[in-house]
Amino acid sequence: MVRVKNRYILVQLLCNNRSETDAFELTSSHLTNFLRQKIEKYYGEFGIASTLRLYVIYFNAKTRLCVIQTRHGPHRFVTSILPLLTVADKETVRYRTLYVGATLQQCQKFIARYQQEYVNKMIGHCIGKSQKELFIQEVTEMKRI
Repeated sequence: MVRVKNRYILVQLLCNNRSETDAFELTSSHLTNFLRQKIEKYYGEFGIASTLRLYVIYFNAKTRLCVIQTRHGPHRFVTSILPLLTVADKETVRYRTLYVGATLQQCQKFIARYQQEYVNKMIGHCIGKSQKELFIQEVTEMKRI
């Protein structure tokens, strides 16, 4: 018997006309339906049948990170259409693929490293020790899946 192999795609949604602190009104189910529609548009019935196990299993509106789960093989359909998309539901965004992994645990490790680099970069912009501690506390609360 052969087991089903999954791939987990970590995607960051970059907004063109919003500041970094604004949150989305988008949910993971809306994003899943939107991705399925676009796969059907670009790859037809074969593409949508191949990606029946396409799910957005994690979406954080504040950090704009989402994890997409799909089968190994058809994950190439998802990764190939992401650069072509310019909207998410009603929002104008760009999709940036950060990582494609075989396990969710590896994606979580990548998210932790990515958030740590983000904190190190942004902490230089904070003024005062209390503002730095508040920023670190907010980010550590957001990176839990």
